[in-house]
Amino acid sequence: MIRVEITRKYNHYSTVKVTGHAFAGEPGKDLVCAAVSTLAQTLANSVEEIGHIPEDAIELSIDSGYFELRLQNEDLNDIVDIIFGTFRVGIEGIERTYSKYIKLIIKEVQGKC
Repeated sequence: MIRVEITRKYNHYSTVKVTGHAFAGEPGKDLVCAAVSTLAQTLANSVEEIGHIPEDAIELSIDSGYFELRLQNEDLNDIVDIIFGTFRVGIEGIERTYSKYIKLIIKEVQGKC
């Protein structure tokens, strides 16, 4: 199962962590894994290119069955929220259709920036 954790800090999205494998098809033909991987890669590229977050300000870890993108408090902004929100909508759509293979968890961290 794929587990997607999205963390919001101070009312802004700050972290996405994706772990696991869907096992919804043969390796290389798993549509759930392919969809989640595409959304995750698009998120990473969009945060830098559209959100104007410098590459050195993005903590990014990618490995087989693992993706984590983390931003610092000073990098959180409304444009990045829209990008993360779009990722969330995509994951929610996959979860609605393939709930046997993917679980979305939203974490809220409260406080002041």
